[in-house]
Amino acid sequence: MRKALLLLALVLAGGLVASRLLTTDPAAFPPEDGPPNPLPSCPDSPNCVRTTWVYAVGADTLFTAARAALEVTGAEGVVADAAARRLDAVYRAGVFRDDVAALVEPYGDGAALHLRSASRVGYSDLGVNGRRVRRIRDALQDVLQDVLQDVLQDALATAPR
Repeated sequence: MRKALLLLALVLAGGLVASRLLTTDPAAFPPEDGPPNPLPSCPDSPNCVRTTWVYAVGADTLFTAARAALEVTGAEGVVADAAARRLDAVYRAGVFRDDVAALVEPYGDGAALHLRSASRVGYSDLGVNGRRVRRIRDALQDVLQDVLQDVLQDALATAPR
């Protein structure tokens, strides 16, 4: 019985150490120079990421691309408010559900995307939100590249010869 309790204590201690090492580090996602992020701040637990990215495309284009990026990365039930340029989505991580909010606003000659990914329960997310935000960013860059290629092809096709 003592050995079982000792083993259980070691497993729990190891789990706590691992959860500290594998959590999302908010400092890994510093906001770019841009407007302040209006989405709710993350709590003092490492299960949330909040950041802002600035792109050299219009707000409507960025909103459409952000929606596609959320869908490509596995978001369920994306709710889009086109007038407010806001997207809300749910992601599943095993049995857990995490919430992602995205807000697009014009900024300078382009647009800013504010993003927040947060676990609904628990203290640590074992880095899930950080990895998700990176996947969303990568998918968004792919979508925007495709959009810009289409625009360029259309411009070349309609250019006078």
